[in-house]
Amino acid sequence: MLALLRRTTILLAAFACAFAVAAPASAHSGFTLEKCNLGPPVVVGPPCVVSVKKNGATIPYHAASGGSADLVVATHYHVPGDPAIRFNFSIHAPDGSFTLDTTKRYEVALNLGAVYPGETFARGHNVRIDRTVVGGHNIVTFTQNPVRMADDSCSGAGVCSMTATRTSTGYLDGWVNNLAYISDAADRAAMRGFDLASNVDWVSSPLELDDSTNSIFLRVANAHLEHDGTTPFVGSAEFKLPFPMLRRLYEVDDPASLTPAAFSVTGAGSAATDVDVDGTGHTVHVQLEGLTFSRRRLQIHGDTRPSRPQVVAARRMTSTRGRITFAPATPRGSMIRGYKATCRYSSPTLRHYSWVIGPGSPLVVRHLRPGLRYTCSVRAIGRAGLGRIARVRMPRFPG
Repeated sequence: MLALLRRTTILLAAFACAFAVAAPASAHSGFTLEKCNLGPPVVVGPPCVVSVKKNGATIPYHAASGGSADLVVATHYHVPGDPAIRFNFSIHAPDGSFTLDTTKRYEVALNLGAVYPGETFARGHNVRIDRTVVGGHNIVTFTQNPVRMADDSCSGAGVCSMTATRTSTGYLDGWVNNLAYISDAADRAAMRGFDLASNVDWVSSPLELDDSTNSIFLRVANAHLEHDGTTPFVGSAEFKLPFPMLRRLYEVDDPASLTPAAFSVTGAGSAATDVDVDGTGHTVHVQLEGLTFSRRRLQIHGDTRPSRPQVVAARRMTSTRGRITFAPATPRGSMIRGYKATCRYSSPTLRHYSWVIGPGSPLVVRHLRPGLRYTCSVRAIGRAGLGRIARVRMPRFPG
């Protein structure tokens, strides 16, 4: 990567919290948009909840604690001095506990009015976010399964204790904000559609950029053990990155070429990574399962440098020139701009090297020394930096 993010990384209030129960509100039949109270006060009570469904069946979002339906708590708030306007919902079991059935599928549609539906964060699994406009109002729908949570154990810096102080067997919530903390309008437009979900205690957002490793990465952290002190906590994380966000914020100039090989996980036990590139929707969706936290400082890395060139061969043309041929490398998010070949000779008494940059195969390396056998490396060049190395031997001349 060539440049750092143009802003400070923001944390999305991504901590499991106990939310106050919202006041009862009228049930909605379809979209009663004109009745939504979306004014500027600090707290306006429940926002306009268009609908709540469980396994496809509508349930009331104003069910009283102890009732037969799940309890949906929704808030819309604006903090003085903070340009960001946020909406939040959480769903509890009928008794108010975080013990929802993780096999159930919940759908919550929120009406944001004229508020820009920028980014979302959810405590859930297999999360799908839909953004639509109805009558000039932005409707954001969260569809997800509840998740296990082992929380109340990490500091604001992502430092976690070994054992969680609380385990919730079925937790579910969702956040959406207007990205107003992003000062650049073009950045804000590029980020629209960034969605992040996890069941871990601490998550950084958005993805960070690391020049030293040519990667973008998400930091997540959690206690290693659940509240019982013996069961390892198993986490998950998933995020959807719009192509414009990848191009503008992270300089991934060829997002359609991203593959699962572009992402890796460190400090996460036996995590599995699944990457889906949606050329029609212009998004990259990454899902990570089976995260464990024996190191308690997990990093999910995204490396967009090209792969190594294939079928590399070298021959000596003259005493001072060599010719290297190869099949093209594969782009993994970074468009290939050319190739670099470097040939080196090293002995206790002599060191020498020569290099060349060109658009593709073949590359002709000049200024070699007669009688020396060189070791050559070939790498693709992308915006994210040099790709993986392919090595080949350059023979002596004369032989």
